[in-house]
Amino acid sequence: MKFKIETKVGVIAIITIVIFVWGVNFLKGKDIFGRQNTYYAVYKDIGGLLPTSYVFINGMKVGQVSKISYSDPQMKQFIVRFELPSKLSLPINSVAEVFNSDILGSKAMRVVIGDAATYFNPGDTMLSGAEGSVLNEVGKFLEPYTDKLENILNNVDTVVASLKEITDNEAKRNFRSALANINNISAHLTTVSANLDRIVSTEKGRIHEIVTNVDSLATTLNSNSQKLENIISNISDISDTIAKNKLGETLSELNKTIGNLSSSMEKISQGKGNVGKLINDDNLYDNLQKSIGDLDALIKDIKENPKKYIKVSVF
Repeated sequence: MKFKIETKVGVIAIITIVIFVWGVNFLKGKDIFGRQNTYYAVYKDIGGLLPTSYVFINGMKVGQVSKISYSDPQMKQFIVRFELPSKLSLPINSVAEVFNSDILGSKAMRVVIGDAATYFNPGDTMLSGAEGSVLNEVGKFLEPYTDKLENILNNVDTVVASLKEITDNEAKRNFRSALANINNISAHLTTVSANLDRIVSTEKGRIHEIVTNVDSLATTLNSNSQKLENIISNISDISDTIAKNKLGETLSELNKTIGNLSSSMEKISQGKGNVGKLINDDNLYDNLQKSIGDLDALIKDIKENPKKYIKVSVF
């Protein structure tokens, strides 16, 4: 388990480094995942072009200078290697120019697309050129102020260097913090692993008992599978029987009968019909009671004086 945790931490560290390298290259304008084609251009004077300078086409940044070398010890010619996306098709009369990308004189390259019907292959050398633009005229106009501009640029360079140092220190601190967090995570994972090992070791008997009970339950279910199938079959037969006997219609008729009975009881409670009058009419009840009393007195009198009511004639 400890080996697996260290492996995971190593994988996480590798992924972090890859992301960091990709981010740095992305900020530099390099796409390490995109496919690039390499081209060359030869110049007598690169005018301050740098290996990190950008390459533009119609004002859009599409690539970057990757290397600058010289072809002879006297540095009479410079070979500039630059990278462009592989999907670009460049006519063979296209020209790679060095130009001032901003008013401060920063150099960059741009490819002026030609109109030829054939195209460069990766690794070919393009026609080279240099810009004689309005920016150069502005440079000549500002030439008397060169010293002041140099001082300003030196101050700017100092500020940029300070900012870079601060940024680098902050990046280092962040990287150290990330490594510390990774170490903390590794320590926590190790602690969790140890706790799991201790729990497994302590509860080994209970775990074995639980596994045994589960296995016993599975065995019992397997051995009684036929009985379970019979029970399910019986339930299915009962359901089919209820469906065949039209239980729904029977319940509907019962519901209708209960409704009729409820209606009859309501009529009785309202005094409708003979039964209703008998139950709700007090006079009728009293008269009935009186008639029953008179009938009872009559029967009693007949029993006591039968001669009064029965005449016997003897011929």
